Amino acid sequence: MNKFELTPAFFIGHKEIDADHAALVSLLNKMVDAYMAEDLTACHDKWQQFCHKLEIHFATEEAIMRQFEFRESAGHEEEHQEIIKIAKSLGEGCTTLGGWETCLFTMRDSLLSLILKRDLKFAEHLVTIGYNRV
Repeated sequence: MNKFELTPAFFIGHKEIDADHAALVSLLNKMVDAYMAEDLTACHDKWQQFCHKLEIHFATEEAIMRQFEFRESAGHEEEHQEIIKIAKSLGEGCTTLGGWETCLFTMRDSLLSLILKRDLKFAEHLVTIGYNRV
């Protein structure tokens, strides 16, 4: 299984949000390592850490979006809650390597693209208002 990669094309231009995204990807990659080592306990632990970090990240990101008067933040918040719900349910019933593999593939193929696609709209907003993260 390939590791997750956060390419520069997906950085949105806000230091804290970009750092959180990198930390989330790092946690997923630690889970890939656990999966490759066939360590079911570590898979579960890393997934719980990921879900917890995701909740914290979303709350922080929503506050930042409100601070920058991002008009689409309300819809973004609802989507965040749905993603958290899906992520938690993905990991709840995993007791086999096959289950964790499905969990990781679902995260890669479905949820990460949703998260990053919506965040790119916020990146456009930051550019529009002339935000400079320096």
